[in-house]
Amino acid sequence: MTDVELLNDPPRQTRTWKGPGARSRQRATRNGLLILGDLLALFMAAACAYSLWARPVRSQPIEQYLQLAPLLLFFVVGYAAVGLYPGFGIGGVETLRRLTYVTTAGFLAVATFTFALQVPHRYSRVTFALSYVLSVLFVPTARLLLLNWARRFDWWAEPVVVVGTGQRATRAIRNTLKAAHLGYRPVAVLTLEDQKSVATVETVPVAGDLQLGASFASAGVRVALLETDQFQDRDLVDRLQQHFHHVVLLREFDDLPIQGIHIRNLGGSMVGFEYTNNLLLFGNQTLKRTMDLVIASVSLVVFGPIILMAATLVKILDRGPAFYFQKRTGLGGRDVAVPKIRTMRVDAEKILEEHLRAHPALRDEWQARFKLRHDPRLIPFIGRLFRRLSIDELPQLFSVVVGDMSLVGPRPLPDYHLRSFPPRFLTLRQRVRPGITGLWQIMVRSEGGLDEQEGYDTHYIRNWSVWLDLYVLAKTVGVVFSGRGAY
Repeated sequence: MTDVELLNDPPRQTRTWKGPGARSRQRATRNGLLILGDLLALFMAAACAYSLWARPVRSQPIEQYLQLAPLLLFFVVGYAAVGLYPGFGIGGVETLRRLTYVTTAGFLAVATFTFALQVPHRYSRVTFALSYVLSVLFVPTARLLLLNWARRFDWWAEPVVVVGTGQRATRAIRNTLKAAHLGYRPVAVLTLEDQKSVATVETVPVAGDLQLGASFASAGVRVALLETDQFQDRDLVDRLQQHFHHVVLLREFDDLPIQGIHIRNLGGSMVGFEYTNNLLLFGNQTLKRTMDLVIASVSLVVFGPIILMAATLVKILDRGPAFYFQKRTGLGGRDVAVPKIRTMRVDAEKILEEHLRAHPALRDEWQARFKLRHDPRLIPFIGRLFRRLSIDELPQLFSVVVGDMSLVGPRPLPDYHLRSFPPRFLTLRQRVRPGITGLWQIMVRSEGGLDEQEGYDTHYIRNWSVWLDLYVLAKTVGVVFSGRGAY
């Protein structure tokens, strides 16, 4: 199979566009769908705001607001200016940040146009405020829904070639295939001179050596991911830049933070990487605590009846307390009491030991995750249901309000679970409050092992930002309703 055939027949055997100009048509279609989705989300936000306030309270005609519809193009121009069409390769957190900033700037511009310039109609400021709040919610949601629909098509993702067959290239392919929001689809691997030839790397076929780069570029591939250990590989980078629009060096920084990293020019060819410990900044700590208080307080009002109903069901179906409190390690290593709705039978520990003794093969599953896919300790019916929908975690909103926990952070784990982690990671965890949800929960939930738990929690603590918290909270809603990885 030739290199161009590899491009047109990716590992997933789905239909792709072929022929001259196919890649250009794909990119135009992608951008067109994204623009349409953004405009629709903005229009729906404005329509909801009009229906909630301008029409019932101010009795203003809808034609008055439809005259402002052309101003929505300001938002599209703004999204395009910050690289959100298509926005591939920047990640979900950065996409959320850029969308929010541009949406805010767009509404400020529209407000200036309508109010400061004294246009003929008097528009409702409350309606504008509602439109802004709903737009901040609707636009990222529409993008997420569009991505979940379009990711099934190979033409949606940007084809990339990976240069190298080592461990770094392998991990890059694995991550891009898993993280659909990045928008990359590895279509072929090119080998370096000192690497042995293999047939595939993580299911992606190896096409040949670097001499095939020009052929892939002429077929429409614009991005090359280069595995390299040295930034001084100028000849190799220059060679790739002759064909590809974007050459991305694959580097790893171990446990160092990567979100918000700043590159500093220190003169000549000297480059510095600046890291900021965001969680040590007083302003960020205050902002995170304020978010916790506001969101948790509102959530308690909304979910209070559900907590009461769930507790009643536990009392009816399994005698014993409806709530129980777990002793966990919190901020600074101090003990905190974490409340949950009971989902296990009263004699849960005895049931577990008898079950593992009767089924020795399940002991490995328990030791790897400290969870069982079919847990015999659960209260029939409601135990699994509450865990699937995370209803048992809702009382922890009280812990967030009093300051023992945060909405987002590492999960408060029992001592027998923590003993499986290295001391360095346990010290790192104590720098933040434990969370109701976290990065690990939205990525793998109960399907992840100890290494994944440590990796995701480490990434969160070292790369915290308000945008990462908002991203995790938004993804948590989708994960809970999907039930993925919950048991």
